[in-house]
Amino acid sequence: MKTKKIKGFTLPEILTVMVIIAIMVSILMPALSKVKRLAKDVKQKAQIVSIEMGVTIYKNDFGEYPPSHGSNAPADSYSFSYCGAQTLAEAMFGQDMLGFHTESTYINEGKDNTIPNTSKLYIYPTMPDLDRTTSLSKRKEPYLDRTNISVFTPQDIFDKDTYSSVPGMVVSDRYVICDVFTAVNREINGKTYKVGTPVLYFRANPSAFNTQLIPYPITPTDHARNIYNWRDNYFLVGQGKITDGKEHPLCPIGTDMTKARSGERFYGFIGDPMIPNLNRPVRPESFLLISAGNDGLYGTKDDICNFDPNLPN
Repeated sequence: MKTKKIKGFTLPEILTVMVIIAIMVSILMPALSKVKRLAKDVKQKAQIVSIEMGVTIYKNDFGEYPPSHGSNAPADSYSFSYCGAQTLAEAMFGQDMLGFHTESTYINEGKDNTIPNTSKLYIYPTMPDLDRTTSLSKRKEPYLDRTNISVFTPQDIFDKDTYSSVPGMVVSDRYVICDVFTAVNREINGKTYKVGTPVLYFRANPSAFNTQLIPYPITPTDHARNIYNWRDNYFLVGQGKITDGKEHPLCPIGTDMTKARSGERFYGFIGDPMIPNLNRPVRPESFLLISAGNDGLYGTKDDICNFDPNLPN
């Protein structure tokens, strides 16, 4: 009686197949990673377009774009504690995410600086029912759909052990709009969220001497630089990269205070490359939006903005 010979793969054949699979995976993985990155870039560009539309609708309602700084900053200091990223979120959603309050003057605590402040523009737990009803009656519907946009506060975003809310730092409990790139995972009220880097917002000031828009003129004759004030987000950028505190190339603060205080990197980044001799910024009559991109650093080549950053090739 003949025995049937069982055919199978030899060990060398199995090893050869495994080597081929490993080679194919090593070839495909970078491509898959690149596709995933491109998908994130497309999603972030869509978010920038959505914000542009929201800000434009806001202008149609109120006749001007939202300011990009809190007007309670002292005129002789660097204390932009209520920064451009936060005024943008207030304009789009309101300070409490319940809609923009039409009486807002973009003050961190409401619409005036009285102490105690009795004109808060956000709903809080102990607020009297009548005040709550009055506040809600003066709201605009949010200009953006929050289902596609993440909104967090600086104290949620940055490491609580290092984040400071002392005078001169960005106010910790006012919202900012974050980009789609996951910088960190944070547990907030018992739930874990993927948190991106704040989207920076700067409004143009076509009138160089309008001190309400630009309280810190660099020089009376430097009109081009007065159009945008890099200090509108100074202390938010000063917190550094969310994951490790690394300085942002856009406006370094720790290593070279001379360049930091003059905003050299910022004005180069937003400069119009077609007319460099005049130091003219792009979009001189509207506003700038800046996402830090995949690397989480403002001022690098992967930034996604509503303009083409002026960076060396």
